[in-house]
Amino acid sequence: MDRKIEDWLAYLGAVRGLSKKTVTSYREDLERFSAFIGDGRGEGADIDAVTAQDLRAFVAELVSDRLASSSVNRSLSAIRGFYRHRVKYGGLAIDPSRDVEALSAPRGLPRFLQEAEMNELIEQAGGDDFPSLRDRALLEFLYSTGCRVAEVADLDPARLDLTAGTARVRGKGSKERIVFLAAPAKKALADYLPHRAELLRNRIAATKVSKESKPSADEEPEEGTKAARRDPRRHLFLSARGSALSARGIEYIVDRYAERLAMRRGLAKRISPHAFRHSFATHLVGRGADIRVVQEMLGHSSVSTTQVYTHVDMERLKRVYDLAHPHGNGGTKQ
Repeated sequence: MDRKIEDWLAYLGAVRGLSKKTVTSYREDLERFSAFIGDGRGEGADIDAVTAQDLRAFVAELVSDRLASSSVNRSLSAIRGFYRHRVKYGGLAIDPSRDVEALSAPRGLPRFLQEAEMNELIEQAGGDDFPSLRDRALLEFLYSTGCRVAEVADLDPARLDLTAGTARVRGKGSKERIVFLAAPAKKALADYLPHRAELLRNRIAATKVSKESKPSADEEPEEGTKAARRDPRRHLFLSARGSALSARGIEYIVDRYAERLAMRRGLAKRISPHAFRHSFATHLVGRGADIRVVQEMLGHSSVSTTQVYTHVDMERLKRVYDLAHPHGNGGTKQ
């Protein structure tokens, strides 16, 4: 792949602070674009010599390969980002992507749970052992804050303030924001934290005896290092073995409770950690929260991203209208 693209991807991770998953996604899109340009122009093709016509041909190829409009637009977004960077820092005179329009793609409404469904799902975590207490705290935290799963997996307990009922999370682009803890979330976390502390004490004691941990458990790893990122003391939610719970581990826990709820209620919709985020936003908007306040709580950079939740609530209101109004679709015809 072209060295200029490699430099941009490195910039995204090191300077912009984008997640590894996002950078990998951009890499895949740009690898395909680079291969397309190479096929059309020869092995040594200059990526800076690309024209708007070349880009439209690339989009046409993606469409002919039956990629969804959202996937095509994602690829185009990666290409636009690259060329904006080339214009700003690489001396490129004209951005070839500026006149290439994205495909129109109808935006689907996000999956979310009704309030009663959410309450029933969370109530399933009701035991007093470590996994149950952790799961209850995790589910309450997801619903109370609307955090992304990666934000929850990376949350340092030092950033949690149960007295104030807040947590400071680091979101996309390493942007920080304050999220709020409702009373059930605060109680669930207060019940969980002593068991977490006991688990860590036992883990440290076992590590001291075995002397197999590097760095040793009583030494604080240097901040920013790989060891520090894995250090369970710096992660709020832990596995039963005392290791930091990954995003995939959180997804697995949610899956288990979702399957039980689906069997009991006959739900067809998929419930993921992101469905908690969608439910959080939908319920706030449905109860009258200002859309810009919800935007801040979700950590969206643009209110247009948050706007979808007003559409979700309008769908709910329309259903209520149809059922309640005498001339509605669900009303009794005279």
